Amino acid sequence: MEALVTGMQDYDHLWDGSEEGWVVIRTRSGGTVYNCQSQMALLIEDEDERAQVLQQMQEHGRPFLDAIPKRDSA
Repeated sequence: MEALVTGMQDYDHLWDGSEEGWVVIRTRSGGTVYNCQSQMALLIEDEDERAQVLQQMQEHGRPFLDAIPKRDSA
């Protein structure tokens, strides 16, 4: 368990404000980490690690959305 918590430092940018645009898109499997600015998802293959990342994002107040937001065409 300690290794996973230590590994969370690799994901700090998802919730610490150093990179903007990170949200969670709710899915049947729990959620997908998504960047609204780059319009790219972050694949976290390990289910336990993904669950911890989603928990940290929720604890740090990152938005959880029901759908990918539409990007302004302007």
